[in-house]
Amino acid sequence: MAADIQWYEILGRLALAAVLGAIVGLERETAGQDAGFRTHLLLSVGAALFGVVSVGAWDHFITDSATNVRVDVTRVASYVAAGVGFIGGGAILKHAGAVRGITTAASLWSAAAIGLSTGVGLWFAGVAATVIALVALAALKPLSTWIDRRSHAPRSLVIIFDRPEIGADVWHVVQELASASIRSLQMGEGHHGDTTELSVQFWNRPSKELVDDIVDRLRAEFGSSVRSVSLHH
Repeated sequence: MAADIQWYEILGRLALAAVLGAIVGLERETAGQDAGFRTHLLLSVGAALFGVVSVGAWDHFITDSATNVRVDVTRVASYVAAGVGFIGGGAILKHAGAVRGITTAASLWSAAAIGLSTGVGLWFAGVAATVIALVALAALKPLSTWIDRRSHAPRSLVIIFDRPEIGADVWHVVQELASASIRSLQMGEGHHGDTTELSVQFWNRPSKELVDDIVDRLRAEFGSSVRSVSLHH
């Protein structure tokens, strides 16, 4: 048992870390993320235990006599910061050209810090960090969504045509007019099965002039075979 920390204080620190970590994780759970309240709870408790160990488990190694034992209570905490990065990395996934899970990885990192601060006795800091994390994850989500919509206006141009054999030619026209600004091109069967769809994703929202040039060129070369050209999110 640690010399300066009583058993009930250890229990209180671990319990508080569990509650605070679970609160942060509950928001992730309701958002449909794989790393939910149980993951955050366990991470926070584990970090709290490392914190308790770092500040209270080494007192009996320290004496007034000359000794070669050196105690650095910050070393355990530093390894928590390094180790939790591995867990956070597992929450980040790349799918269909997009990266998901960064916010959850950040919340896991925050849960570890909350647990560690609670474990070393900085209860107020842990509670304050939990409140800030919840504000960032939940209260600020509408603002984040609004900003994302403003900065990620429609960037995909969807071209639907009814003759699959002209697909390569349509592709060539689009590349010729906008090759520098194209992020990706994807061609496949249309939703109704009797058409072909070419989806062109741009790095930034294409200008009206560029879209008009593409439409005019496609209409001129393929006529009514091109059924529609439209911008999508």
